[in-house]
Amino acid sequence: MSCSRIFSGDLPELTYEVIKYFKTDFSTLHSCILVNRLWCRLAIPLLWENPFSGSVFTENYNFIEIYLDNLNDDSKTKLSEYKINDNLLPSNTLFNYSKFIKYLNIREFISSVGGWSCSTLKFGDRHSDFICVSLFKIFVENEIELHVLDIEIPSYYSSCLDKILEFILQNTNFIQNIKNLNLYINNHSDEMEILIAQIH
Repeated sequence: MSCSRIFSGDLPELTYEVIKYFKTDFSTLHSCILVNRLWCRLAIPLLWENPFSGSVFTENYNFIEIYLDNLNDDSKTKLSEYKINDNLLPSNTLFNYSKFIKYLNIREFISSVGGWSCSTLKFGDRHSDFICVSLFKIFVENEIELHVLDIEIPSYYSSCLDKILEFILQNTNFIQNIKNLNLYINNHSDEMEILIAQIH
């Protein structure tokens, strides 16, 4: 029975089922993308479905530059005004990597962009808000199909988080297909209740 499925064209589906077992083994997934075009096409989405998880601890922020390559011309011009070198961005990419995102934790996302700007651009948080919001716009415009969105509201004010939440409220289609929306609030205030009422 298995042989007939392979010969009837089910090889990609069966290969994907095998590759899925390596979902958390990034080293093996990286090896899979080098095997052939089919394996690459099957492994890349697994590598890119949760890119911001743990990036702060590993200090590996290279993927942010790949996302920045998808910015529109106006945003790229703004990056140039901020003295962000265009040579940091890859000239072409094989995939639309933002379409593969399935899990997005806003706190990890903001921290990753902040870590990238500190390590790569040496200017800290000066322009991180613009970069965060620009990247988030890419995710919304590419209509990524999130499975999980985690929003953590800290006890301190975050202008970046504020802008992202405002952007989510303006683009409600972004959250309509999310399977799990987790909202963590570290501070209780009247403003927060108003914000939650607007989202609901």
